[in-house]
Amino acid sequence: MYLLNEINFATTNKEKLLIAQTVCQQAGLKVKCIKLVVDEIQAEDAELIVRDKCNQAYRLFKKPIVVSDDSWDIPALNGFPGPYMKSLNYWFKPEDFLRLMNGIKDRTIILHQYLAFKDKQNIKVFKNDIKGHIIKESRGYNKNSANMSVIVLDSDNGQTIAQVFEKGQAAVVDRYKNRPDVWHQFIDWYTTKGK
Repeated sequence: MYLLNEINFATTNKEKLLIAQTVCQQAGLKVKCIKLVVDEIQAEDAELIVRDKCNQAYRLFKKPIVVSDDSWDIPALNGFPGPYMKSLNYWFKPEDFLRLMNGIKDRTIILHQYLAFKDKQNIKVFKNDIKGHIIKESRGYNKNSANMSVIVLDSDNGQTIAQVFEKGQAAVVDRYKNRPDVWHQFIDWYTTKGK
């Protein structure tokens, strides 16, 4: 057993770090942000991507580490954009997402969250799905992720993702008291795997 009260999380995304810290703190675990430059492979298989990222992060850091990745699925667009949302956010503004959905009745979107943990012996992948919808007007602002201004997840009481994060850490803490997240799955496994 090598259970520690501190989790090494390789990320440069401040929202993902806040989520990890919020959920882990509820379980008495600390999250240490590890900033690593990892080349992300381009593929449609989100689990393959997160596994590769985790293996790279472990080779660089040489200690147990966690990485995360998201894949977004718009059923009306045959699963687009999948794991390419980060690239879309580089090019798109909120109004571009709205134009993309113009005339589409089914505005459902599904966030597929992936989290991978690697140590010397093993790699373990966790997945969680969260449904939502793309609204018809932009609300809230996030300079790096335009999609956050047009997506309302079902568990966010009608607020866009951007609006939730704009309210600060207290709103994020409240959000994760009521909503399952991939971090909850990881914590359940991590805190019981050695027993």
